[in-house]
Amino acid sequence: MSTNEQNSKNLERFVRDNREAFDHLEPAPMLWDKVGATVGEQPQLKNSRVVRMSWVRWAVAATLFLALAGTLGYMLYRNSAEEVRSSQVAGRTDHVDSLVSQIDPQYAKLVSQFTEVIETKQTELRKIEKDDPALYQQFSGDIHKLDSAYHVLRGTLNANPNTEQLLQAMISNLQLQIDLLNQQLTVIKKIKEPKTQKI
Repeated sequence: MSTNEQNSKNLERFVRDNREAFDHLEPAPMLWDKVGATVGEQPQLKNSRVVRMSWVRWAVAATLFLALAGTLGYMLYRNSAEEVRSSQVAGRTDHVDSLVSQIDPQYAKLVSQFTEVIETKQTELRKIEKDDPALYQQFSGDIHKLDSAYHVLRGTLNANPNTEQLLQAMISNLQLQIDLLNQQLTVIKKIKEPKTQKI
């Protein structure tokens, strides 16, 4: 065996036997910064600052996005609410339901005609609101129940495969509303008749 091989084996044995004594020693952090600077890396502190800056930028971007989305949502909601209010106040003359019109134009015409009749009769019904508010509340509550059922039917129109039956049910609901309004107006006329005869 040569001297070099013998020295190599002795060094390996020494390192193996004293490994635990070497493991607790670590170079100073400044040494690693100097090594990094000579290799071309930036010190660790500057990298952490970049990470913080990118997090701050993401937070600002997310905040701006949420603020913009919230503002846009509010504006759309406000505009749709104003359209509904103005259509209720102005008394819409175009009662064509676009969804029903896409499915069946003939049913759309019927819906339009019935809706006009219902609105006319509801206008007549509103005349008793000042004279007899309790009766008006009861009558309008009954109509509201039927109207809610109509809107449930209309809401399921796209999802339902049997649109013909659903459209017939919607038309039946509108007819029931008209019949109920006619009965309510008849009751109101009967209530008003004795008052006019006594005078």
